Amino acid sequence: MVMRALASVLDPADTLSLDGLADSFHQFAEGLVRRLPYVLAALVALGLTAVLARVVRRTVERALRRGGAERHVVVVVATLAFYGAVAVGLVVALSLGGVNLGVLVGSLGLATVALGFALQDIVSNFTAGIVLLLEHPFTEGDHIAIAEAEGDVEEIQVRATRLRAPDGQLVIVPNKLLFTQVVTNATATVHRRVEVPLEVPYGQDAARARELLLAAATEVDGVAEDPAPRVLTNDLGQGARSLRLWFWVDSRSHDPLRVRSEVLEAAGRRLGAAGISLAPSG
Repeated sequence: MVMRALASVLDPADTLSLDGLADSFHQFAEGLVRRLPYVLAALVALGLTAVLARVVRRTVERALRRGGAERHVVVVVATLAFYGAVAVGLVVALSLGGVNLGVLVGSLGLATVALGFALQDIVSNFTAGIVLLLEHPFTEGDHIAIAEAEGDVEEIQVRATRLRAPDGQLVIVPNKLLFTQVVTNATATVHRRVEVPLEVPYGQDAARARELLLAAATEVDGVAEDPAPRVLTNDLGQGARSLRLWFWVDSRSHDPLRVRSEVLEAAGRRLGAAGISLAPSG
């Protein structure tokens, strides 16, 4: 009725325009009603995908933990299972929504390349995280160091690794750096060698000083018996003989810095009681 009333007061050209606009709205409404079930089905599929992907990840994690798998394996497999379920759900949702996947993939080809360049850091960190979790060059609790950071590994995530620095600060290192740079893992072996440089002035009993240094290292809790502590002559300076006291510490159960400090204190007591002057060179 409204369209007819407007048509009665407008000229024929305006009437034709209004009729075309009305037809366009009518066709849009019919198309929306016709497509509405498919759109609703796609939305339901997306909701189910979000729920099922989490269920899949938790189920895989529980199954692997019951099987005694290591934590890094659980993280990798569960993450891949999660994203795999998401990918399958997206394909199903798009299909239910009436999207032609072949045409969609072809039209998104160039956009995918551009997006890949824009997100290359995220993708490289994600890929490096997967490789690190699979190769397992370090684990939680290890003390690692690279050029930019050092600390104890708190958590290995897919994108980054969390380190606790010696001063207590939290350091988040992108996995790409850990994958491309030289990483020093101080706790990869059972025993970590600790070195104490010392100088014995000429004129004092160097042999006696060696015996006392070895005895001081042996009495400290945390110094390994095998390999046994060693004292080596490093250099013959102008005023003193430079020595190196070596001993090994199980860094997983003892703090090497604490053990080194106690060895120095024990050496100072023994040398002082024997009347031998000894000072660390560094």
